[in-house]
Amino acid sequence: MDDRAANQNSGATTKFSTLDWPTPEMLQAANRARAKAFRDMILALVKWAIASTANHSISKPSRDTDVLRVAPKR
Repeated sequence: MDDRAANQNSGATTKFSTLDWPTPEMLQAANRARAKAFRDMILALVKWAIASTANHSISKPSRDTDVLRVAPKR
């Protein structure tokens, strides 16, 4: 039993144009572009993190003599 309408072309429903699909080269280029963008973002994040920790060192105590220090309550 055929479910298609009488005026519907049966050949057009099963075939697609080759222009509708990306070529393997296009897919590979898109993957490489995404990987490069991701790599650049990660490198920028690492550079920012290194610069941020270099400017705000947590391990070194402050050498400012005008700092008010509060002793913990006992």
